[in-house]
Amino acid sequence: MTALAHGVGARHDLPLPLDLVLQGAAVALLASFLALGLLWTEPRFTPAEPAPGRDRWPVRASVAVGLVLVPGPAWPHLVFVLLWVGVPVLSVLLGPVWRVLNPLRLVIPVSRDRPYPERLGHWPAALGLLAFTWVELVEPGALPWFLVAYAAVNLAGGFAFGRTWFERADGFEVFSTLVGRLSPLRGNPFRALAATPVRPGLVAVVAVLLGSTAFDSVGSTPAWERLGVPDAAGLVATTALVAGSYLLACRAFGGELAHSLVPIVAGYVVAHYASLLVVEGQRAVALLVGADGFTPSTALAAPAPVASVQVGAVLAGHLLAVVSAHDRALRLLPERRHLTGQVPLLVLMVGYTAGGLALLFAG
Repeated sequence: MTALAHGVGARHDLPLPLDLVLQGAAVALLASFLALGLLWTEPRFTPAEPAPGRDRWPVRASVAVGLVLVPGPAWPHLVFVLLWVGVPVLSVLLGPVWRVLNPLRLVIPVSRDRPYPERLGHWPAALGLLAFTWVELVEPGALPWFLVAYAAVNLAGGFAFGRTWFERADGFEVFSTLVGRLSPLRGNPFRALAATPVRPGLVAVVAVLLGSTAFDSVGSTPAWERLGVPDAAGLVATTALVAGSYLLACRAFGGELAHSLVPIVAGYVVAHYASLLVVEGQRAVALLVGADGFTPSTALAAPAPVASVQVGAVLAGHLLAVVSAHDRALRLLPERRHLTGQVPLLVLMVGYTAGGLALLFAG
């Protein structure tokens, strides 16, 4: 199966027997839930922030200079492939790399460093990510305008509030930092996830990331085209559905379990865009170095390895999410409700898994 994505190329996926995939996923989640309920009766993950990285100002300066020299045709690949997909994948492996690469952070030394309003939380990041996914999935031609607005807003925010602005309000950096908590190179990922600050807008950020990935699959189906609904409305609806389902299932916990959805976000990014990154990532590098007429190799995007990566990434993300959510729930629930209090969350996880796999392989 080939599906258009990002306005720069295509994803290549294999439609596996969907009923078998869904049954296997449901069994895996149910079995893990029962095993955790019987064997994991006390919380084990003490929250601990990952080992801090070092600011690398020369790297940012080099990136800033390099961006000035980027050829015009390379910008869509640079943003839609390397930044939007490549940076999160690298973050899962190495930690929050965008914190190091982000050239807009060069404004920090001259910032006024005012206190960042706590009530804003991650809401600016959520709105920025929603705007970007609208450009990515609905109106790719608006990319230049988005980049200008993104740079202007974040330079102004960085000048006013310093590094706190980028940590909480820059959508790309918040995304990179969240999935970077999964990096095994910076400590125990479960402890890092448990230390995720619960701020206003955190659920919204996760909902945008999951909802936009879901709509990328929905929007490419013939059934969606026949509905005639504007793509912008579909993007907002899928994002609202993810947020609403979480808030309904986890209403007793508020945003305290939002961190447990981060592995699902990472799994979907890898599963949904693996073939796009492998193929169009090559083209992006070729465009950056000015290699005309380059034809990327599709060997690594063959159906069998792609399907294996997709199923493995989705299931691994969901299993990590179940473990993380279970451990946090043990801290929040009274002992008599350690199992029954998690049933709505289990239903939510099964729903996300089934819906994600159905969209991935039946879309």
